[in-house]
Amino acid sequence: MRREKQAVLPTRRRMALRRLLRVLIVLVLANHFFSVGLLLPIQAIYKAVERGGAVGTRVIAREWTPELYATHLFYLTGSQNATVLADTRLGILGWESGFACTLDCTSGAPLYAGERYMARDEREGQLYYYFGRVDDPDIAAVAISIQAETYVDGRPVRREVRRLEVPELLERRGYRYFLLHTLEPGWTLEDQSRAAVAVALDDDGREMGAWDIDSASYTYYG
Repeated sequence: MRREKQAVLPTRRRMALRRLLRVLIVLVLANHFFSVGLLLPIQAIYKAVERGGAVGTRVIAREWTPELYATHLFYLTGSQNATVLADTRLGILGWESGFACTLDCTSGAPLYAGERYMARDEREGQLYYYFGRVDDPDIAAVAISIQAETYVDGRPVRREVRRLEVPELLERRGYRYFLLHTLEPGWTLEDQSRAAVAVALDDDGREMGAWDIDSASYTYYG
């Protein structure tokens, strides 16, 4: 009887190990080819970053934004050539790869800025993210100017509706970055376009320059 038990137990162990190995193989294949079953949020982030065309980026900052989903995370990543804002959330099949907004940081500009705005239900407002990299050492701070644009006699005229102050610049690996988000109501000013402008400030708070944020993306989560 003892010999029969000794023969059965190793066989069961081998069968269990084979099943586990099959599950691991399926999980690896699913991760690689279908981007499902991702165990860590950073795996989903890097897949989104790569789809956006950037390579070799590293994490600069991470923020949790339950305004969209309870597990929604945004990652700011950067490299010598690019700055990327990407998102992920936990689903029934693991961490899901979201979208990425990529800034090309190779033109030698003093400042690079991007915008992402997202909504689940526009009646509850939209989530705006502003991010970028500051390469001019004389720039001490950054602000985001939200402007309304109308046309007078066929010419565009803007007025500032709101100004958002970036709390701090994040220094990582020899570069300085910024990241902030705000939940705002939908754009309700009739017959007026909305523009976001990155404003560079010196140590005394004086404006050094301003750049329209042209790199922008919109995502609606149903």
